[in-house]
Amino acid sequence: MLSGCSESDQADTSNMSTNTTLPIQMPPAIVASHTYRCTGGDVLYVDFLADGTSINVKQRPSGPSLRLTAPSQGLTYVGDGMNLGLNGKDIKIDEPKKPSRMCKRS
Repeated sequence: MLSGCSESDQADTSNMSTNTTLPIQMPPAIVASHTYRCTGGDVLYVDFLADGTSINVKQRPSGPSLRLTAPSQGLTYVGDGMNLGLNGKDIKIDEPKKPSRMCKRS
């Protein structure tokens, strides 16, 4: 038997690649979206996420969103340059170099 034509007992692993990448983790689903009207006439758009400790805040309906997180449910949400406290249908926004704002759910 010719050696080039014989079957090999060893598997050829030269073309096999191992998948070492981690699975992609999807962001939490949006469970509620609310619009808030603030003192001074500002409007905020808030998406509440399924993990219960994250929200996305936008200042325009199609504008960029800012992710805020809380260490556990019921505590203040904190993000890059914004803190948001939730009390029923009211929120309090704290931002650096700006006065605190109170907002009511529309």
